[in-house]
Amino acid sequence: MSVWRGFLRESATICDPGSHGAIDATFFDRETASRHYQHRSDRHIRTLKTTALVDTDSCAILDLHCSAHWPHDTQTGRRVALRNTNKIESLAGDKGYDDQSLRDALRSEGVRPLLRHRLFATYDHAHNARLDSELYGQRWMAETVFSAIKRRFGPAVHPRAWYREFRELVVTAAVYNLEQALKQ
Repeated sequence: MSVWRGFLRESATICDPGSHGAIDATFFDRETASRHYQHRSDRHIRTLKTTALVDTDSCAILDLHCSAHWPHDTQTGRRVALRNTNKIESLAGDKGYDDQSLRDALRSEGVRPLLRHRLFATYDHAHNARLDSELYGQRWMAETVFSAIKRRFGPAVHPRAWYREFRELVVTAAVYNLEQALKQ
C-alpha cells in the first residue's frame, strides 16, 4: 500500500495543489462475482467507507483512507488530516468531523480547522457563525470529486480480496488526479 500511496502523492503534486483542503467520506459498493462466492467466502460487508482529503484549488485527491468496518468520521478524519499537515494550511469538514481533540491537534500542527460544530448549546451557533464562510463553502469540492469518480469509474470496486479493493481505490484516485492535471 505504501507504493500505491506514493503514486497517489506524486499524482497530486502534478496538479499543483494549493493550501486549503476539504475532507469528506463516501461509500463504494463491493461487487462480487456471484452470490455463491459471497456465501462461500463468508463475506457480509457490502460497502467500503472511503475518506478523502481533497485540495480545493485543483480538485486533486491528496490522501485516501479505506475501511470495510465503517469507523466514525472523527477517527478516520484525524488519521488522514494529521498525515498531511505539511500540505495544507486550512481544512474544511462537515459536522461529522466535529471533535475538539481533532481541532486541537490540527491547531498544534499549524492547520486552521474549519469544522462545523454540532448544535448542542447556544454557543455552538456562535462557533459556526465565526467560520470563514468562503473557505468553508469550498467543502463541496470533496463531494464533487467523489461524484466525478463514481460517474467516471463506477460506484463499485471489483477485486475479491479486500487489500486489492483498497489498491483499486487508491489507483483510481491517482488516475483521477492525472486526468485533472491534463485538463489544466
